[in-house]
Amino acid sequence: MDPHLPAELAPYVVPILVVVIVARRLIRNAPRKVKAGRLYILPGLLTLATIFALTQSGSPSAVWLSGYVVAAVLGASVGYLSARHREFTLDPETGEISSQATPIGTIIFAALFVIRFGLKMAFPELSGPAYGSPVAHPSPAQHLIGWADAGLIFSTAMVVATAITTWLRTRPLIASQRSSSSPH
Repeated sequence: MDPHLPAELAPYVVPILVVVIVARRLIRNAPRKVKAGRLYILPGLLTLATIFALTQSGSPSAVWLSGYVVAAVLGASVGYLSARHREFTLDPETGEISSQATPIGTIIFAALFVIRFGLKMAFPELSGPAYGSPVAHPSPAQHLIGWADAGLIFSTAMVVATAITTWLRTRPLIASQRSSSSPH
């Protein structure tokens, strides 16, 4: 076995883990219980994966940073609207809240994550200076990395906002269930 193999495979471990987690979630897309105490897990993992991806590129330019802010605001807005238009049901017998998850945000995240790391593999020269650093003739692939990063930020913000809005919308259902099940 090549002693350098683990070091060569290390950059691919996080992307593969992210794709496996996202694929697992998409395959199990059925009406499921909403567990308000666990809504932070997927958004937390996606946020960490996005931060990992962004740290691999170096410092972006001010133009890209402003684009990232716009992407985050738009993603959060879409996530909020998505969660606001879901229908949550409370089972009076079990007290469980269920919702049919929309896989759009997860699919977008997975696709952009794969595209971003695919570009890094196809264009290894992008692992050098950041795409935002001043270069006489930036490669079109450098701009693609910036767009993929903006897409990752958009989709992550969308999933985070969806989870927060879902948590806020399920709190009254949980409170009503607790008040109806408590002895008077």
